[in-house]
Amino acid sequence: MELLSFVQQHAHQGFLSLQDHFKAMEIFTCNFREVEQIALENNITPLRYKRNQTTITRDEQYKLFNATVLIIGCGGLGGFISEMLARIGVGNLILMDGDIFEEHNLNRQNFSTIKTLGMQKAQVLKNALEEINPALHVKSITKFFTFSIHNHLIEDADVVVDALDSPILKCALASLCKERDKPFAHGAIAGYHAQFSTCDTLENLYRQEGAGAEKTSGNPSFTVCFAASIQSAEVVKLLLGKPHLENTLMADLWEYEFNLL
Repeated sequence: MELLSFVQQHAHQGFLSLQDHFKAMEIFTCNFREVEQIALENNITPLRYKRNQTTITRDEQYKLFNATVLIIGCGGLGGFISEMLARIGVGNLILMDGDIFEEHNLNRQNFSTIKTLGMQKAQVLKNALEEINPALHVKSITKFFTFSIHNHLIEDADVVVDALDSPILKCALASLCKERDKPFAHGAIAGYHAQFSTCDTLENLYRQEGAGAEKTSGNPSFTVCFAASIQSAEVVKLLLGKPHLENTLMADLWEYEFNLL
């Protein structure tokens, strides 16, 4: 029996269970990703994506499986964004961050735990995400993004995610993505406030040099989760060619005000 025949015979109402994924791996000596790929190629959806439908069609699920997203920064925003993209089924993630988890990260960074303190953020995320989604291919780079050395990574991605802390680096990354016509999802938080953009160079948002408002306004966990959700939604819409944010969105979670600039 071929792998395709096995998948077709074991699919129930168009879905393939985890149990049958693992059974196929044992019988055909293949990996989890190969099973998922052949299922999606033949209009069979892994059961864990059932609640994605009909928000996401089977064809779109396969498109996400083949997509590559580069996430620069694996802290608060990057951690939640990477998890949401892994759970929804984005098949290839490039994670980049030279930082380690520290005690002050525990209030908001979802992969920061007592056990992971002192460990490389990008590697911790890779290990955790592959447990969440075994079909995921994760490349972790435990270095800080350097434009002269790592800009080739932008060419490998379908969407680039800004999860950086530094306004200077955010602006430089946005400009580089615009120059190369690469879809880009920006997000930033400060206290109860967040901002988002997918097409701006960010120069109008960061007119003054400095560390950024988050250093003085704080980083509460709920603002991080909220901002990461908006960025993740924009990434998925960009990958699927859906209408996406074409202006800068400013959000105030204290007054519940949302403004498009």
